[in-house]
Amino acid sequence: MKRLLSRLAAVCSSALLLLTGCTENPEQSVSPTVNTNTSDGSEITTEFKITSYDVGKGDAFLLQAPDYAVMIDTGYQNDGKSLTKKLMKNGVSTINALIITHFDKDHVGGAAKIIGSLKVEQIYVPDYVSELDEYKEFKEAADKSSAKLNVMKAAENTSWEAGELKFRLYAPNDTFYGKNEENDYSLALYIQHGANTFLFPGDAENTRMEEIIKLGLGAVTFLKFPYHGNYLKKTELFLDAYAPKYTIVTSSSKEPADPSTVETLQKRGVEAYYMQNGDVTVVSDGKTLTCTQK
Repeated sequence: MKRLLSRLAAVCSSALLLLTGCTENPEQSVSPTVNTNTSDGSEITTEFKITSYDVGKGDAFLLQAPDYAVMIDTGYQNDGKSLTKKLMKNGVSTINALIITHFDKDHVGGAAKIIGSLKVEQIYVPDYVSELDEYKEFKEAADKSSAKLNVMKAAENTSWEAGELKFRLYAPNDTFYGKNEENDYSLALYIQHGANTFLFPGDAENTRMEEIIKLGLGAVTFLKFPYHGNYLKKTELFLDAYAPKYTIVTSSSKEPADPSTVETLQKRGVEAYYMQNGDVTVVSDGKTLTCTQK
């Protein structure tokens, strides 16, 4: 009977969120039902913050914990200067890990400027090269810097911890996905902070989404929606596998998310934030998650 009541309460809670309009009340939070302990049994004591910067239809995320910062992608080339200023304003002088999920211009564009302006300790990239000028500028800046460049080989993964955060980075399984199919080279980052889990799959399309599904990571609290809100053949399967409570869609006013994507997220009760509406801040205390947009 207790299990039945618990399930009914969860259903009612999800229905209430849909009726009240989650995206119109971005400061509400949902409490996961799993525990908030770290691997050694201690309680989470620090906050983890994610800032998603509005760089049009591109990706630029700053992940912050006490004395630790990760950058995932860097928007377009002309975003480099403004992102650098915003990072400094956020108190970031050192980026401990810079992850370039793949080398499309809307992901690697601002990297050269950031690497040249801030101290970057580690850089993670997939194992291929690009003919784009933005990639060449990034590679030149990385080579000149003191950062360690980590090229993730096919099917490789690496894990590390920073305080109460656990990171796992997964490379794509193959070395070739077809001409002009760079999205499927995307690195995928999984993060755990107490009860909250986060997945950043870059611009994964159908093939790469299938690979990430097979990782079997389980339901996540937060998902960076893959490929700017495009609705693909494997989109529903991907959402089935990871069942996020919250998502950020890096779409723009000129290139909005696919209407089928918007409808699907609404039907599933996922609290969705679309980047054409401004920067998004996500804060985890290890138990609850709070999202705000401005």
